[in-house]
Amino acid sequence: MSDTDIPGRVQAELTRLRAERQVFTAEQDRLKAKLADTEHELREATAAASNEGESAEVHQKLSSQQEELDVAKARLKALEAEVLLAHQQRDSLRAELKTCREERDKLRLALLDAELVVSAGVVDADILPGGEPSADRQRLLNAERLAAEMARELDATRRTVSWRVTAPLRVVRKKMDRP
Repeated sequence: MSDTDIPGRVQAELTRLRAERQVFTAEQDRLKAKLADTEHELREATAAASNEGESAEVHQKLSSQQEELDVAKARLKALEAEVLLAHQQRDSLRAELKTCREERDKLRLALLDAELVVSAGVVDADILPGGEPSADRQRLLNAERLAAEMARELDATRRTVSWRVTAPLRVVRKKMDRP
């Protein structure tokens, strides 16, 4: 599916959703990197602590980093939920777009059928409530169709090059036939 097939409103929404997804992905990567750094610092801090004074300081650092880690995990879950919602909205919009295209195609076919009926000169509005036109009405309809067909043929003949070229000769002949 190319972007030119998508209506402007849907295309704008898709662009917005793509931008949000990029922001969420970048934020997720940043939080994952921060988590890895915090865990690394935690391991270093616990390995470096040799006495109880340092152990209390390390324990305090560990607690603060654990709190930061919990906040980062909560933020990550919120971002993942927002990304999931954006994907659901995108899928919903795609389904709506598909439905709109199917309806558009049906309407185009109906319009084409109507144009064919009009060009053929078929008149269904004159049918009686019983479903069948009366005999007189049928003859009238047939005569109207025949007259319309003959008028189209005459018009087509008059539009030909040979008809236009011989027009001056017909004018001369009419003048000669008159007294």
